[in-house]
Amino acid sequence: MRVVLKILAAAAVVVVVVLIAGAIAIATVDVDTLIGPVKARVKEVTGRDLAIRGGADLSFSLEPKLVLKDVALANAPWGKAPALVSAQRLELRIALLPLLSRRFELIELALVGPVIALETDSAGRGNWDLGQAAMLPPAAAGSGAVPATFTTPLVSNLSVTGGSLTYRDAGSGHVTRIAIDKLALRSRDAQSPIAAQFSGKVDDVTVAVEGTLGSLDALLRQRWPYPVALKGTIDTTPTEVAAKISKENSTYVLNDLDLRVGTNAVGGKFSIVTGGARPKLVFGLAATRLAVADLPLPRATPGAATPTAARGTRIFSATPVDLSILRMVDADGRIAIGTLRLPNGRELGDVKVQLALVAGRLDITDARATMFGGTLAGSLAVDAAAASPSVRMRADGNGLDLGAVLTALGAPREVRGGKTELNVDLAMRGNSPQAWAGSANGSLRVVVGRATLTNPRLDLTSSLDKLFGAVNPFRASDPATELVCAVIRLPFANGIARVDRTVAFQTSKLGVLASGTLNLRDETIDFAIQPKVHSSIPVDFPRLTDLVRFSGPMTAPQVQVDAKASVAAIASVGAAVSTGGLSAIGQALWAKVEDGGATPCQIALGQKGATTTSTASARTAGSNPLDDVGKALGRIFGK
Repeated sequence: MRVVLKILAAAAVVVVVVLIAGAIAIATVDVDTLIGPVKARVKEVTGRDLAIRGGADLSFSLEPKLVLKDVALANAPWGKAPALVSAQRLELRIALLPLLSRRFELIELALVGPVIALETDSAGRGNWDLGQAAMLPPAAAGSGAVPATFTTPLVSNLSVTGGSLTYRDAGSGHVTRIAIDKLALRSRDAQSPIAAQFSGKVDDVTVAVEGTLGSLDALLRQRWPYPVALKGTIDTTPTEVAAKISKENSTYVLNDLDLRVGTNAVGGKFSIVTGGARPKLVFGLAATRLAVADLPLPRATPGAATPTAARGTRIFSATPVDLSILRMVDADGRIAIGTLRLPNGRELGDVKVQLALVAGRLDITDARATMFGGTLAGSLAVDAAAASPSVRMRADGNGLDLGAVLTALGAPREVRGGKTELNVDLAMRGNSPQAWAGSANGSLRVVVGRATLTNPRLDLTSSLDKLFGAVNPFRASDPATELVCAVIRLPFANGIARVDRTVAFQTSKLGVLASGTLNLRDETIDFAIQPKVHSSIPVDFPRLTDLVRFSGPMTAPQVQVDAKASVAAIASVGAAVSTGGLSAIGQALWAKVEDGGATPCQIALGQKGATTTSTASARTAGSNPLDDVGKALGRIFGK
C-alpha cells in the first residue's frame, strides 16, 4: 500500500511540475512571435495570405489554446469573394509538452462564425485548390525547412459552429448556400476512424447527419477505398448512406453505394468526374421500390404558389421551372426502378431510364415503364443552354387500360376491354408549363378499341357528363355503352389544334364526329359535335340531338344543344335519321361518311373514304364551320 501511495505521490509531483513549467512557458512566450510563423507557414503551403486583424490570445490549461480573432484567408486572384475563408475566431488547441521546447503542435482547430466561399472559374478550377502541400505534413509535402518553433501535424479534430458556406458555379451562375449550425470531425489520432457530425441547412433543406469516416491520414494520403457511413435526417426524412470512395485520376467513384431515404433504398455505382468545365456525374443506379413522396425534394415556398383565383382560370402554370441545374453538371447514366410510386399514389412498374446531359442539354434517349395495364416508352430532349429553352417529347403507349386512363383523368367508369394506344410527338419552347403548351407543335393521337362502359347516373355538375349525355341519348336508358372504337387526333401548331373530323367515337348504336379548335394558348375549346344513329336502330327516345357545341374555357366548358334542329330531325326520321334538317356543320361532319362509306373512326384516322369531298363540304370550303352555326340555324327556322 505504501508503494502505491509513493507512486501516486510521484505522479502528482510530475503533473505539478509539468503544469508549473507550462505556466512558465506560456508566461514567457510572446504570442506575437507565434503569429509570424503561423502566417509564414500558411503562405508557404497555400500561396495565400492569412490576415489576423483582431490579434491573438494564448490561454493556459492542460492543452493551451491559441485564439486568433478576425481572421481571413485570401481568395484566389480570380475569385469574386473577398476571402476564401473568414471567421470571427480561429481557435487552435496546442500540445503542452512540445510547447515547453518552444514547439507549436496543433491538436484541434475550431472555427467560430466562419464564412466560407467556394467558387469555380470559367475553366472549372476551384478556389479551394491549394495544392497537395496544403494538406500534408512538412515531411510528406517536401516543402523544405520549417521554422523550429512551428510544426504542423495532421489535425485530427476539427469543429465549425455558426458558419455559412456558399458554392458558386461559374458555368451556370448557380449558388448553393449551406448554413452550418455545427460541424465536428473527431478522432483519437490521424490513423483512427473519424466520428463526423453535421447539422444545418443546404439551401432551404434541413440536414442533420452523423456517422463514421475513414482516417484523416488515409484520406490525405489517398489510400483507397475510403469508407463512409452516415445516417440522420434530410428535411425530417430518415436517411442513410454507405459507400466506399476511390479516386481514379480526376474521378471520384462511390462503389457499393447503399442509399436509404425514407422507405426507399437505392444501390449501385456513382462517379463524379472533376477537372472539366463542369463536374460530370456517371452512374448506374437501381431500386426495387421508390416512392417520390418520401424523397426530400424542394418544396414550393409559402406564398409563392399561384393564387386560387388564378388557378381557377388556368390549367397550365406560368411559374417558371428552374432549369439551371441542367447547366451546373454533366451526366451520363441509367436508372432502373422495380416500382415507382408517384405523389398522387399512381404506380409505374419496371421503370428504366437512360440519359445524357452535356452543357445544359438533356437527352433521355430511352425511357420505358409499365402503366395503366400496358407499356409506355418514349424520349425527352431539353435544351436549357439556349436563352429560350426548348423541349421535345415523344411517347408511345400500347395496350393501355381505358378504365385506368379515365380514372387518371378524373372521370372514373367501370370498363371492360378498351385497349388504348397513345402517340405523342410535341416540340415546345419556354421555361414554364404555360409557355410549353402555348408553343406546342406536333401531334397527339389516341385510339381506343372495343369496350363495354357502364352508364352511371349522370352528374349534371360535370361538363363531361353533360356532353356525353347530349351526344349519346342512349346512355340514359341503357345500362352500358358498347364502344366499337374512339379516336382523338390533334395536330398542334403553335399551341392550337384545329380539328377537322379527327375526333370521333362509334358505339353499337351511333357514331359521333367532331370539328373545331383546341387552343392551349388561352386554354379554350370550341368543338361542334354531331351524333348520328345507325340506320338499323329505331329512334324511340323522346329527343335526338342534331348538334352539340362544346365551348368555353377548358376549366369549365359549356354544353349547348341545338334542340330545335333536333325536333326537326326527329320529325323526318324513318328507318334512319335524315340529314335534311341538319345545320351546315352537321352536313360537313357527316358528308364524307355518306359519300365514302367510311366509319367515323376511319374518317378520324384519315383512312378509308377520308379524301372524298361532298357537295355540302365543298360549299363550306374555306370557311370556319363554327362561324356558320348562326347562319345555318337562321335558314332552318326561316330567320
